[in-house]
Amino acid sequence: MASDEMNVAYDLSLYDSSEDRQIARRAKKESKVINAAAKFNLGKRIFNILSGAVVLGLIIAIISTNRQVTAVTKSIAQEQARIVEMKSQRDYLNFTLESKMTLDEIESYATGVLGMVKGDSSRIKYVELEDENKIEVYESPVKVKIEKALAPLVSFLMS
Repeated sequence: MASDEMNVAYDLSLYDSSEDRQIARRAKKESKVINAAAKFNLGKRIFNILSGAVVLGLIIAIISTNRQVTAVTKSIAQEQARIVEMKSQRDYLNFTLESKMTLDEIESYATGVLGMVKGDSSRIKYVELEDENKIEVYESPVKVKIEKALAPLVSFLMS
């Protein structure tokens, strides 16, 4: 058909009767309209296919995202259950420890196993501070004299 439009010089339909020419022209116009409609339909089909592919891709992406969210939510729930279980175990162990380590049991272990002696009130010394927050410890004069006598010997041994 394209060759017919290009070679107008060889178009013999010009010499036909006017009715035949009109019929031929109508047929050409109709064929052009049909070709244009076919091209339009092809473009429309391609657009519909591409649109369907995009929509399908979006649906697949949404389903994939929802699957991942569900998996993470399930994992979070499992970890929270583990946390609750571990807190319960910690509370149980703390209670067991407190029940085993009462003050009476500690005292009996210290006196019985370790051989410690419970302090009586005569061994307790109270210190009262009057003006300052410091305690001065006085050394015995014998200890001071011994340290002074041994100081040259210690310095000689250290050098």
